[in-house]
Parts: sequence; structure tokens; C-alpha cells
Amino acid sequence: MKVKGLIVCLFCAVLATAQNRHTLPDTIYTKDLKGTVSTDDYLLELIAEQSRQLHENDSLFVLAIAEQRRIDSLRRDSMILDSLKKINKDIDVLPPTVAKLAIKKSWIKDAEADRQDVLIAIRNYKSPWRKGANVMVQLTQNYVTKNWYQGGNTSFSMLAIAQGHINYQSNKFSWQNTGEWRGGFSTISGDTCHKVNTSEDYFRLYSKAGYEFYKNMFSIISAEYMMNLLPTYQENSTNLKTGFASPIRFNLAGGVDFRPVKGLSVIFNPIAYKLVYVMNTTKTNPNDFGVEQGQNKLSEFGSSIRVDYLWKPVREFTMDTRFYLYTNYERVEIDLEVTGNFIINRFLTARVSLHPRYDNTVIFEGDAKAKVQFKELLSIGFSHQFR
Repeated sequence: MKVKGLIVCLFCAVLATAQNRHTLPDTIYTKDLKGTVSTDDYLLELIAEQSRQLHENDSLFVLAIAEQRRIDSLRRDSMILDSLKKINKDIDVLPPTVAKLAIKKSWIKDAEADRQDVLIAIRNYKSPWRKGANVMVQLTQNYVTKNWYQGGNTSFSMLAIAQGHINYQSNKFSWQNTGEWRGGFSTISGDTCHKVNTSEDYFRLYSKAGYEFYKNMFSIISAEYMMNLLPTYQENSTNLKTGFASPIRFNLAGGVDFRPVKGLSVIFNPIAYKLVYVMNTTKTNPNDFGVEQGQNKLSEFGSSIRVDYLWKPVREFTMDTRFYLYTNYERVEIDLEVTGNFIINRFLTARVSLHPRYDNTVIFEGDAKAKVQFKELLSIGFSHQFR
């Protein structure tokens, strides 16, 4: 009986978790399926299957008691399992009788994150839509008195990040939509015109729709919109580096997306359209964005390559890598951003960001040439996820 086998596997997972809580393998081998499957996917599918059976009024409690007697033998014959993620003792979807029998306080440490993972998996099983958001505020502060023997200046900086995504996934078709706003502010030593300046600011929307025409190969169309919202000034000057809607960048491309492993996307766009618009050409220099003097926009076609990779070896650490290259066959724009996020506890995170960039689409005066730009950030602060 299908439900019967599912309950057995669930109890095996719970007992194995109690015996070895510190190792969490990525995959498990199941004799029933004759192969290796992802530990996370296997557990969440079990819970989702139980949810379906509950709606069919099956008596899971009776089946659980019958299968509990076979746990020891089935653990040896049916599954080689080092450990499995902890399940929260108050899973809402299980009947109270089953919860008391299968999930005991002595077996499993209460973890809200695990409970949420299970509930989200059940919700995702019923709908092809996936959504989530994250808010992060990180601070850096340094205070130095004027008579400090080594000198120095008092400084303060803040970085706020808001991210969200709404994705759709079916058998062959996928549609990914992400939005992000970043705002960074810092005090400036030696700037007599500004006490606080904007160190980072942009609003970005990215959308990608793809259809799988071959294994892990998708034909896609993608669009990206970026806009500056806040003013940034040149040091000791009222002249703007960037301002509201100065610039606005828009990219539209079509090509092939290769996704060989989970979290990795390699996109080649043989046709890519680029638009740069500068609303305020009076106080900002349009040449800084590749726009000729006397004009307020740049419109051209070229090709682009984009690589996105999200690596999550453990729950407490993720590394997000984004690479982008665009060329109009005369000049090139290259952007690489590598960000590491460390989870300290439920509300505190640390962030390391490395961001090199090269852009010779900028119009320089005289004999000046493009050079590699680089930005680095190390911060700690508050973070919260909405799922």
C-alpha cells in the first residue's frame, strides 16, 4: 500500500535523525526507488503525499502503529540513511494522534525553520507559483575623538536591501521574476558640501521566461530594468554623479539558457537590445553612461552573456554569483558580483560583497582610457525572510 510505505519511510527518517543530528547528507539511497534522490526533495515529497492522503480521509494513525513494528528491519533493507533534516514537533498538517506517535520531543529538536520548509513544500505542491522576500539592514560605525593619538575620522555607513521574487514553474515552462532595491549611505571625511552621501542606490527588475526544448536547455526571452532613485554627488561639489532616473538602463534579449545543475544558469543571447536614458543632463554628465553630449539616450543592439549561480553548501551560508557581459562589437561592458551571506541567527546576518567592473562604453575626454572598477563591502546587521 502506497500510504503504508510512505509512513515507514517517514519513521525511518525520524529515527535516523535522532541518532545522528549533526550530519546532513545531500542525497539518500532508497531500495524502493532503486537509486539516489535528494534528501530534501524526498522528505518534502513524503509530507506532501501525506497531506494528499489526509484529504482522502485515510487513517494514518492506524497505519503508523502497524508499520512501527517493522522500523528496524526496513531501516537496514530499504534505506541507507545517515541523517535527515529535523522535523518540527508541531507540524500542522498531521493529525494530533500521528504527531504524538511519530514526532517525540526526545527525538527532535524544535526548529521553526524546518517546520516552515515542510509547510512551504506542501503549499508549493498545490500551486506552480513560488514567492518570497528578504529585507536586510546593515550598519558600520566608527567613532574617533579629535585628540586620538593616531588620528582618524568618525564615520558611519548603512546599507539597506529589499529583495523579492515571484516564479512560475510547470513541466516545461518557467517564468522567473525578481525585484531588488539597494540603498547605501555614508558620512564622508573631508567633504565640506555634504555630511552624508549616497554610496549605493538602484532599483532593479528582472524577468526571464523559458521553455525547455531539450534536457536542461531552455529557449528564453529576458528583460532587465534598472533605475537610480537617489542623488550621488561628486566630492566637495554640488554636481551630480547620478540622480533620479539618471540613468535608466533597459536590456531586452533572446537566446538559450543552459541549467546543468541546480542553482546554475548560463545564458547566451545572440541578440540583445540596450537602452540608456539620462533624464537630468544638466547636472549629470551623460558621457559617464555612454551617452553623447547634447543627447539624453543611447539605443543599440549587440550580444550578451549572463551567468547566475547560487551555491548553498549549508543552511548558514550562501554564495550568490552574478556575471554579465555585453558587447556592441566595438566596446564591452563586464560586471561581476560575488556575495557571501552568513547567517548568525534568525535575525542577524553578515555579508561580504566583491564587485569588480569594467566598462569602456563610457565616453572619456582626451587620452583617458577605461580602467577596472572595484567595490568591496563587509557588514553585519538585521535580516528577515518572508515566505
